Amino acid sequence: MMFRKNLTLASLLMSLFFSAGCFESIEGFKNEIENMQVPRLMIEARGIDYGGGSGSKVTLPISGTAIKLEREPVVGEYDIINVEMVKVDMGMALLIQITDKGSRELYRRSVTHRGSRIVLTSNGQAVGATRLGGTIEDGQFYTFVEIPDDELGQFVIDLKASIQELQSHYKY
Repeated sequence: MMFRKNLTLASLLMSLFFSAGCFESIEGFKNEIENMQVPRLMIEARGIDYGGGSGSKVTLPISGTAIKLEREPVVGEYDIINVEMVKVDMGMALLIQITDKGSRELYRRSVTHRGSRIVLTSNGQAVGATRLGGTIEDGQFYTFVEIPDDELGQFVIDLKASIQELQSHYKY
């Protein structure tokens, strides 16, 4: 009887030990980087939501545009491999470079959700949105963000550092 209790206790302790080591949360990264930014590309929910299947409603910070999003990201933080600030005809934008896996999902969604918006979120807050006018085949996603110009450079630097940190902890 005592042996069985000890075995059960040992099993419980071992499972706690292994689960603590195997499951790293994004919250744990926030201690390593001062301004951790967790980027995700979310897609606008379409149609009527009878079953409560869509996610949250976000509001862009400057325009005040409210967008209802699907629950799951199109491209998660581990599938974003780089962000660059680029100058385009209409001003400064972000170029988001995506892994092959993320590119395939973005391609599929850009085909099936033409006319919907892709929203860039950082730490769950909407920072930019782009309407899908065609398919995105190359894993290069451009978006304008609603961040003041004097803060945009620092935001990109923080995103790059965060992406590098996330990629270093991601186990393929």
